[in-house]
Amino acid sequence: MKHLKKLCVFCGTRPGNTPIYEETARELGAKMAHNHIELIYGAGGTGVMKAVAEGCKMAGGRVTGMTIQKLFDIERPDLMKNKLDDLKVYEKLFARKVAMTSVSDAFCVLPGGLGTLDELFELMVLKQLEILNKPIVILNINDFFDGLKFLLHQFIRDGFIKPHHAETIIFVKTVDDVLKTVETELQKITCQKEKTF
Repeated sequence: MKHLKKLCVFCGTRPGNTPIYEETARELGAKMAHNHIELIYGAGGTGVMKAVAEGCKMAGGRVTGMTIQKLFDIERPDLMKNKLDDLKVYEKLFARKVAMTSVSDAFCVLPGGLGTLDELFELMVLKQLEILNKPIVILNINDFFDGLKFLLHQFIRDGFIKPHHAETIIFVKTVDDVLKTVETELQKITCQKEKTF
């Protein structure tokens, strides 16, 4: 059975308007470290990105950052230089996404901006097309993603996606629920694979 070893976390380079976003990100990073789960993330040295990485490193975990040259001045991975176990820099955003998707066992999405949504929707499309078969969990801190729930419902209501396409992601409320949910989903995927042989 496949276990969670590498979790990719997509989130914002800004801290948000309330401390709960960074606090929860740090909690998630620490929880990952305590469970020997490597953090794969965008290498950001600011905002929620920085918080999740610091939480993981301060608890003794392993952190791999992946970025592109264009984002160096925005996401400031140089601020994390001595805190990352590995830093990979790509020329193209597409190459970075492919690398992050390939090496990770599952994905967790925290609050962020347009880049975070871009990463989330690309994962959802990959699952919809059955190119990707890995868990995607959204940690709905402070009800941040309630608007996304409404939008997906509207897509279904107006006939643009099927109900099961919205089920490619799972919303959870707590850090503990993230790891539990991912492990449960990985077990389901393992069972599905075994049935096909």
